[in-house]
Amino acid sequence: LRKQAVSKDPKTLEISVTGKFSAITSSNGTHVCETSVIPDYIEDIDPTPSLYPKRSDDRALTLVVIKLIELYLEMPSQMLLPNLLQDREPVLEISVTSYSSYVQGCMIINNLCSLSPYLMDANLTIANIFFGDTLKILTAVKQTWSGKDPLALIDGLKNLKNVMKTQKSPKRLRRREKKTKQSLQHDSEITRHFNF
Repeated sequence: LRKQAVSKDPKTLEISVTGKFSAITSSNGTHVCETSVIPDYIEDIDPTPSLYPKRSDDRALTLVVIKLIELYLEMPSQMLLPNLLQDREPVLEISVTSYSSYVQGCMIINNLCSLSPYLMDANLTIANIFFGDTLKILTAVKQTWSGKDPLALIDGLKNLKNVMKTQKSPKRLRRREKKTKQSLQHDSEITRHFNF
């Protein structure tokens, strides 16, 4: 992780209007930022086969899981990152609030997700990609809670991580990663931490 969570550098702001990670640039020069938007963008440019479930109910549940991960896990992490990346102690109130949100988010994931072996079922979905990116932030900020690890509350998380590590990426995801890497803007102020 970089020492700067949000950049004010003009070159960075050209690519990411918020100055935050992650950001990619399309082959047409369109800059796409925000972790929750990038997977949908990639799905749009390479939709076959879809990373969304076919059934409407399953697709809706996948979108619910993504939103809940964003609200209960990613957003609280973002509140902790500035102090963490600047080697400062977090504001106690933010630390307590984010930990409480994490615990609630982990319990929600336990209730909604099967983790057999992926979040939703036996198929890789866009929710897994979003969750994988969020896990990187969660892993970085968990040191804030002096040995407490709310991620340990997620049943089957260790198995999910192992499956994601050991299973060869589907050809489609390797193709997407190659396209995405080719379209990235490289700048000293931007670090890409979005993996597929």
